[in-house]
Amino acid sequence: MSETTGTGLNATPAQCPRRAKHAASGAPGTTGGWVSFADLHREPFRLFFPFATLAGLIGVGLWPVMLLGWTENYPGPSHARLMVQGFFGGFILGFMGTAMPRLVGVSPFSAREAFSLLALFLGNIGVNALGMNVAGDLFFAGELVFLFSLLKRRCHAGRDLPPPSFVLVGLSFASALAGTALHLAGRRWELSQPFELLARLLSYHGFVLLAVMGAGGFLLPRFLGLGVRRKFPEPTVETPEWKRAVRVAQSAGAAILLTYLLEAIGWSRAAGAARALIVVGYLAYEMPLERLRWNWHGVQWQLIVGLVCIPLGVFAAGWFSTMRLALSHLELMGGFAFITTGVATRVVFGHSGGREKLERFHPWLTAAAVLMILGLALRISGDFIPGIQTMHYLYGAACWMAGVVVWAACVLPRVLRPDPEA
Repeated sequence: MSETTGTGLNATPAQCPRRAKHAASGAPGTTGGWVSFADLHREPFRLFFPFATLAGLIGVGLWPVMLLGWTENYPGPSHARLMVQGFFGGFILGFMGTAMPRLVGVSPFSAREAFSLLALFLGNIGVNALGMNVAGDLFFAGELVFLFSLLKRRCHAGRDLPPPSFVLVGLSFASALAGTALHLAGRRWELSQPFELLARLLSYHGFVLLAVMGAGGFLLPRFLGLGVRRKFPEPTVETPEWKRAVRVAQSAGAAILLTYLLEAIGWSRAAGAARALIVVGYLAYEMPLERLRWNWHGVQWQLIVGLVCIPLGVFAAGWFSTMRLALSHLELMGGFAFITTGVATRVVFGHSGGREKLERFHPWLTAAAVLMILGLALRISGDFIPGIQTMHYLYGAACWMAGVVVWAACVLPRVLRPDPEA
């Protein structure tokens, strides 16, 4: 007679404690160790984060391919689009598709919705990698319109209100669409230099900055252990406090967009300084920054570095406009990339039962971040030392890609593990 636990109809065979612990951990090869098909579309970060990482590696890899003489095609436009629309855009799509339905208390994405959005995204990556940037812009516009329609429908149907700061995510989509429209118009009509610059500022910088401010204003205080600046006791009712927070977010977003217009017409120093102040001011409004403390646990220090790099990069690129392209990487590779990978790490570990692993020092994640910082430093310094510019570009690309590969090896396998709290 087999040994059992319990009595009567509820009796179950006893299980070896070691095997039980292994099964509970969600390790592959055990019952419930892999995500189901439904998990993939209900939590679309599991689909988008790996492909976004691939887009970033392809986007940076285009430069060594040209610098080593393997192709004569200038990769600038494809590089920029693969990084913004592919790398940053993929993480934004995956995060918003996962978080928004939960925040407003509605059903997650269906398989048709999630995989249709993924098809548009993969089409974008594919055509931009081949240098077909017009087709890539059309795919990108389709992604944003489709995602916005899905999120808007759920916000109207939800029983809870979205966080007020998320209005900035809507403005980020509008900024990207406006910049993309200018890019497409430039293919048909010759645009003046201010309009060309405005197109890049709106579609490359405004899209990611406003999304980071919107989603980050809600998430980062929690991820950094700061607590929240204010609470809304009635999440289903538009209270005066909630409406005030929405107006503040709208005002900050409109001011950010205005600074891009000022920069395009030549007021780069004033625009950069004003934008940096707006970023710092809005984040201080949403986050109790006075409680911020440095520590090496998980990705906390990386998020802090990202928060510092954004206003610093904005100010430096605006103030030293002749070096705008190089210094803007401080905002892009230092600020946006660190916050993107840091938030993605928290999302993946939090949805796979590994949140406690980020409460202590993680050597491999730290090594990945150090490599990405080294890649950033080499990329920027290359423009200041023309004699070794090519070598710095090559080493910078190699270090950044190596860092991303290490990060991906630490984080992305967990997208296949189910959420034990689902």
